Amino acid sequence: MNKYFFLLALSFSLISCTASRNEPQAITHLSLFDTTWNLVEINQKLIDTAKATKKPRIQFSREEMKATGSNGCNSFFATFDTVEERLSFGPVGATRMACQDWMENEMAFLAMLQAAQRYAIDGYTLLIMDGNGQEIGKFLAAD
Repeated sequence: MNKYFFLLALSFSLISCTASRNEPQAITHLSLFDTTWNLVEINQKLIDTAKATKKPRIQFSREEMKATGSNGCNSFFATFDTVEERLSFGPVGATRMACQDWMENEMAFLAMLQAAQRYAIDGYTLLIMDGNGQEIGKFLAAD
């Protein structure tokens, strides 16, 4: 009898181990900090980065409260402030390379930073919103 009970308990253990391997992994919420965010959209328009000289991206430093990255042509930096889901940027500084085929996107990127009022992180996506809650920037976490 003990032998059957042992085999039954062992069978349940093996089934539960196997089932847990096949369950989908939960997406953990990424932090605004310690993540490189790659630009996908500005003002809900997909951005084709083929003409960018650098990958448009942003990183947030908790220690310095500075955002750094690339707008696709030039490197930029700015201070920022965040409380809960609010986000605002101070004046933006940038290098001054000329990238003729990217200038419109560069200006839109910088305007997005200045208009930012809120943010949300959903899985691997960072959304930047203006004061009306309108999505003005969409980024994906880098691999």
